[in-house]
Amino acid sequence: MKRYRTIPVNRLQIGDHVIGIDKSWLETPFLTHRFRIRSKEDIERLRASGVSMVTIEADSPEQDNPALPPPDSAEPLLLKEVSLPSYKVAEMLTSLHKYLVYKYKTLFEELRQMPESGKIDTTPFVNALEEVEKLGRQYPDAYLFLAHLQSTDDETFIHSVNTMFLSLYLAHFQESTREDAILWGLSGLFHDLGKVHIPLEILHKTSPLTPEEWTVIQDHPVMGQKLLSERSNLPSLVARVAGEHHVRRNGKSYPDNVLYAATDSVTRAIMILDTFDAMTSDRSYRRGVSPSKALRKILEASRESLDPEWSTNFFLSMGIYPVGTVVELSDGEVGVVTKYHSRTPAPETNPRTNQSFSVLILKSRQGLSVIKPFIRHIEWSLNSPPPVQKTWNHSDFNIDWDFVRSHASIWM
Repeated sequence: MKRYRTIPVNRLQIGDHVIGIDKSWLETPFLTHRFRIRSKEDIERLRASGVSMVTIEADSPEQDNPALPPPDSAEPLLLKEVSLPSYKVAEMLTSLHKYLVYKYKTLFEELRQMPESGKIDTTPFVNALEEVEKLGRQYPDAYLFLAHLQSTDDETFIHSVNTMFLSLYLAHFQESTREDAILWGLSGLFHDLGKVHIPLEILHKTSPLTPEEWTVIQDHPVMGQKLLSERSNLPSLVARVAGEHHVRRNGKSYPDNVLYAATDSVTRAIMILDTFDAMTSDRSYRRGVSPSKALRKILEASRESLDPEWSTNFFLSMGIYPVGTVVELSDGEVGVVTKYHSRTPAPETNPRTNQSFSVLILKSRQGLSVIKPFIRHIEWSLNSPPPVQKTWNHSDFNIDWDFVRSHASIWM
């Protein structure tokens, strides 16, 4: 049986296996409370985060353990490459989503106080994103659950992390390399960083913006690109996406001195994901639409403003009823789509293949909440009447990811 002991942080040694700390992990630069101390810098990071006491395994190896990297190693604390069950992947991605929202909000607060010459430390974001990408390869649908089923939206922090998750999902569907997927994720995460320079009274305003306030909002792509290119060590594409993500084919865009034809292909994809998350998220001045309705709106917008090829690719990756969509079936039952077993063909084709998806049923045909939710597997030929009569945003039924996750033993 393993033995544990709790010690002051200043008694930690290289090689100690930490299994708990006396502070919320959200307030530390570490992704988990269980990790190996690999360098003196790890101890200093704990101390700088305000940690006083740590719990370690009593039989932790000492510093001369040859399996450990040398004390000056800059190796990040990464998860091992192991296959995990879906519920565990979802649990870990949930923690990382919360961690990234917290860190992104903290970054905004720090930047508002930081001198203009101050550099942005993006290391925690890169490390966390690498873990998200690694986990998501084992269970990519978890990206959609976490992006679609947030209970609240602050219009900047959760939105940015959601866009990152959607970026990783689309990169996975495109079978991108790990390096490219991480680049996509960074571009999605930081696309709105320029909003840090927008006054809070404008950023959080619930009534219509004045022309002067709208002009201020339209400055955020340029400010974001400048901020990332001059004060971070992120790849140049991340800054470019931040500067271009509001450019449109029809010219109704900002900044208006950037031509759509000159934008990067990744930008054209990210602007679709940015739009999709904005449409499906509740705002203080309107309710979000269902993912299915948002997809239809994006396909409509691709005729004039959004990229047609990326819009189609996104539609193909999601399916007609994306994971996380609340659906009302033709017989009146209501539930959440938990799995799309085959993605839909391009909208201009005339397919004859069957489609199938799974729904966690939450309300009966009479509109009553079911005592024990259960799974229905729907088989559907696209030449037959649709099995869904209406789709909803999750907030219309007060459904969020925590609620759906509480029934994971049924559908996962």
